[in-house]
Amino acid sequence: MPSKTLEQDITELMHAVGLLVRRTRNESCADELSMTESMVMSRLANDGPATTAALARAEGIKPQSMGTTITALEEMDIVKRTPHATDGRQMLIELTPKGLELRKKNRAAKQIWLSRAIAELSPEERDALFNAAGIIKRLAEKPTK
Repeated sequence: MPSKTLEQDITELMHAVGLLVRRTRNESCADELSMTESMVMSRLANDGPATTAALARAEGIKPQSMGTTITALEEMDIVKRTPHATDGRQMLIELTPKGLELRKKNRAAKQIWLSRAIAELSPEERDALFNAAGIIKRLAEKPTK
């Protein structure tokens, strides 16, 4: 039986990571949010207030598309715009108290599900998984050329 190729292994890795992301998303309370909306909330929670342009760059989408996402989140009272402290032409986007609470609730639901799933693994599997997490993070943070 021939061994798998590197390309097949890469495809399986991408598929597995995608499945895990979708599964944790399904376990959260974020049914009413798009993936981009969830990512914006996460970025704002982790990195603090940002301009629409900075959020668009960080997510790799057009500023107009990010503007649409921000407007939708504003309508749900999840984010708000505040004037930039040093540049009166810019507005900063930040999470509202409702947005912070929703983010906290979603994160807790994901962590509960994942904690339970990981608890069913053997100690060796858990070690391998946690070691792989560091490698996956390094890959994800690698600059594009």
